[in-house]
Amino acid sequence: MSERQPCWSEFTAPDAEYTEERLPGLISALAEHDLGRLEDADSPVLELFRRAGGPGLLIPEAHGGLGLDCRGALRVQSSLATLSPSLGVGTMMHHLAVVSFVEYLRVHVGDDAPQWALLASIANNGHLVASASSEARRGDDALVPNTTATAVDDGAGYVLNGAKKPCSLARSMDILTTSVRVRSADERDGTVALAVLPATLEGVSVRPFWRSPVLVAAESEEVVLDDVRVPSVMLLPGGHPESGMDELQVRAWIWFEVLACGTYLGTAQALFDRAAASPRTDRRALGEAAAELFGYRSTCQAAAGVLDSGATAESAMTAALLARTLVEERLPNLCARLAGLLGGLAFVGSGDVGLLLATSRALAFHPPSRVRTTESLGGHFGGAPLDLSIF
Repeated sequence: MSERQPCWSEFTAPDAEYTEERLPGLISALAEHDLGRLEDADSPVLELFRRAGGPGLLIPEAHGGLGLDCRGALRVQSSLATLSPSLGVGTMMHHLAVVSFVEYLRVHVGDDAPQWALLASIANNGHLVASASSEARRGDDALVPNTTATAVDDGAGYVLNGAKKPCSLARSMDILTTSVRVRSADERDGTVALAVLPATLEGVSVRPFWRSPVLVAAESEEVVLDDVRVPSVMLLPGGHPESGMDELQVRAWIWFEVLACGTYLGTAQALFDRAAASPRTDRRALGEAAAELFGYRSTCQAAAGVLDSGATAESAMTAALLARTLVEERLPNLCARLAGLLGGLAFVGSGDVGLLLATSRALAFHPPSRVRTTESLGGHFGGAPLDLSIF
């Protein structure tokens, strides 16, 4: 390990070792840089992740990846985010795109189908996949994408137009996935499809969008599609938006919610490790914080375990949303207390504490909203089906 290796706490050391075993050299390479360097606009984190084989974490072993289950992915996610929150945020969107593709192929094609070659390429070549599928809207039309795919007259493919902002990995992406509303003269008209295309296609461009100093290295900019021509094979057919999310979409979003919790858990773990390493920290207060952090970690691990167990999509989503609600509501307060334990000199002596404090609030900006989530959970525990229109 590097001489600049941080002092891992009992919480973070096992996950760091687990991650280093699966992505050799990544933890030690990240530890060679201070937090400010890892979080700035020219951060090396995404390239380090690529070189270490990170893009293949959730791709099945049969197709060149590591095939981690959700519990394993959670450990890696929180470990990486402890060193670089931007790396956690950026890569959880890569994982969402990959899992969406994996779940689709498992149901709709055989194990030897040629479509798996794209996933093998992602794993073998370290390609980063940006996900431009979520829409920052609510209501009855929230599942209808703004981006359109218009069938060309000769039947050879589609023309894509639209934009997504913010879209993480915008400057480093090799592949872009985006949900599109199909416009055609046949039965596909009005359906929603998933477009999977090379990021270098003519008409794909990136515009500056992210102006916050927090999470800059996640590269969350605006991706624009301007008359992008794609063959039909690049569109994976879906259903009509009025039918709501199907089970495959639900399962992909379960992964996202668990990994999002793990990412922001890493922020708290980074502050906890700093407090634990300081001889001036009040040990009683540190013990109280440790118990609380243990509870959040256990909740996230339990949610991941429900998904891994093969439970129904509704049961797994319920567990994921419970974890998400707890982490989103309580973790920022824990981070604030940990910053207080570190003291004013730690806050003014570098930008680390302030950056981590600001980052700890950002889980609230990912879908779904807390109010809609708790209403859905309350209705479910009152006997109703889980309301998934919250996404």
